[in-house]
Amino acid sequence: MHGGVLSLSPELVCLMALRQARADFFDAVGEAAEEWRRAQREPELSRDERRLMRSDGVAQIAEFFFVLRDAGLTSPAAIAGFLRRHNADMQALLDSCSRGYTRFGLSAARIREAMFQPHQIDLIVHESSGERATFDQRSIGKILTQVMSFESCRTLLVLMASAGLLQRRDFRSVVLISSHGTIEDIYRRHLRSMVEAMTGALPAPIEDGTRTCGLT
Repeated sequence: MHGGVLSLSPELVCLMALRQARADFFDAVGEAAEEWRRAQREPELSRDERRLMRSDGVAQIAEFFFVLRDAGLTSPAAIAGFLRRHNADMQALLDSCSRGYTRFGLSAARIREAMFQPHQIDLIVHESSGERATFDQRSIGKILTQVMSFESCRTLLVLMASAGLLQRRDFRSVVLISSHGTIEDIYRRHLRSMVEAMTGALPAPIEDGTRTCGLT
């Protein structure tokens, strides 16, 4: 601080960018959901639904679909490879278990449940033979098992589909989930805002007491 002016370190700029981008992401998710509900003449989001829309799980699901699209993991062959790598990762976690748990508290039973059987991989590959990666609802829970429970994942997928952020349809005895691109676009803007903030020039100095630097 010089002459009553606060100089922002790169680390603080990074923190501000992360916090602002996260807030903007959840605002954009909520706005897209409300707009879709209005267009479909559906009830507006309830208080609990708005709260869930701002949860970490929604960001995790958005990140998952964004990575699939941006990494080009949308073809049947790419998806099959992705699921096999997931199984290998789960096996490595399983091998690391001591007394039935990983060092982070994930149970061996849950890890086993998160692994894909060959027929499950075949179903996902078959349903993804078009232009979109398509998963049965349970499979997304398997993929995200390290960050949320199966039930939490199901609840969020149902909510996001009910607000037009994902597509959800019944197929025989399973529920299929795909994305039409809305949630990936929102997540890309979230990341882009951080990239721009951290690769551009540092903001102008802030006079003491005029702002809280986004830290509340």
